[in-house]
Amino acid sequence: MIRRAFILLILAALITAFIQSQNNDIIYYASLNHAIHEGQFDGVITVNKLKTLGDFGLGSEEKLAGELIILNNEFYSIPSDSNARKMKSNDKLTFASVKKFKPDTTLKITNITDIKSLHALLSRIIHTNSFSAIQIHAKFKTVDFRSFVKQEKPYKPVDEVQEIKFKRADIEGTVVGFYTPKSAEVLNSPNYHFHFIDKDKKTGGHILDCSIVEGRIEVDVAQELHIILPQQENVEHINLNKPLQPK
Repeated sequence: MIRRAFILLILAALITAFIQSQNNDIIYYASLNHAIHEGQFDGVITVNKLKTLGDFGLGSEEKLAGELIILNNEFYSIPSDSNARKMKSNDKLTFASVKKFKPDTTLKITNITDIKSLHALLSRIIHTNSFSAIQIHAKFKTVDFRSFVKQEKPYKPVDEVQEIKFKRADIEGTVVGFYTPKSAEVLNSPNYHFHFIDKDKKTGGHILDCSIVEGRIEVDVAQELHIILPQQENVEHINLNKPLQPK
C-alpha cells in the first residue's frame, strides 16, 4: 500500500511538471490593448498575480501612470518623467502581455538604421501568423521613446492623452516586445509592440524609433494564448466595437 501511494505521488509530480513545462509557451493577456485605446485605464490585475504567469512582458500601469516592462521576473514602471521604478506586488496594471521567455531563435544584428529596418528584419524570421515574444539586447545609437501623463477619471481615449517623448543617444539596454498578427490587434497593438529599458534599469518607455549599432535578437514563438478579460464594469463606458487606431 505504501509503495503504491509512493508511485502515485511520483506520477502526480511528473504530471504537474509536464503541465508546467507546457505552460512555458503561453502568452497571457491581462485585459485587451484595444480597451486602453478606448479609455479603460483602471487596474485589472496585480503585479503579484502576473508574476505567476510569466517572467517577461510589457503593458501599462493603471491610470497610464507608467509604461510596464517585465524582464527576468522584475517589474518596472516608467512614468512621464522617464525614471524607471521597481513595482510593488500590490501595484495594479490596466493591461499586460506576459510570457515565460525561452527563445526558439537567436540572431546577432548590426547597423539597424531605424524602426522600419528592424521590423523588416524581424519579418524575415517571424512568420506572419505567429504570436511571438521578442527580446533584443543591444547597443543603441539612438532610442526614441515615450510615456503618458497619469490620468484621472473621467478617462479619455488614448489618442487624446498627453504623451511625453524622450530621445537617448549612445545607450545600452533591452527591448521587450511582442509580435501580434494584424487581425488580432485587439489583443496587443501595434503589430510590433516594443518597450525599452536601459541596462542600469533607470530609464525607458514605449519605443517610437531606434537605431542599433550591434546586438542580439531572441524570438520565442507561443503555442497558446490565454486572455483574462476585464470585469464588465471596467468596460461599460467604452466601445470595443470601434476600429482600432493605435497611437
